[in-house]
Amino acid sequence: MKLLSSADVRRLLHNKYVAILGDSIQRSVNKDLVKILQNDEFQTEKKKLKGKGEMSFANDTFLGCLGEMHNGIIYHQVRHYRTDHHLVRFYFLTRVSWEYIESVLGNFQHGPQPDVVIINSCI
Repeated sequence: MKLLSSADVRRLLHNKYVAILGDSIQRSVNKDLVKILQNDEFQTEKKKLKGKGEMSFANDTFLGCLGEMHNGIIYHQVRHYRTDHHLVRFYFLTRVSWEYIESVLGNFQHGPQPDVVIINSCI
């Protein structure tokens, strides 16, 4: 089976905005996507893969959070990674709450609209 290279992923997502919404599993997906957009590597170091609340990971930006850093149902975090031709934004949520999803959708309506949305969370 042939794997996609970093160049393949950069070409596939050229001038695309990818929004990822979900829990810590989706955060790992986000970390892998950010890494593969930079070079032919996935994040394999467990300490970095499981890291929480870091101000920056592989040149992404921590935009802020709601609530204290914990896995409670009201905790939310937003991060993004931007290059001249890519935007990846990650919305951490432990459970889908209508109010938070409305605010995220509002961001999509009033700001850049994602070309790809990946969502996984408890309802």
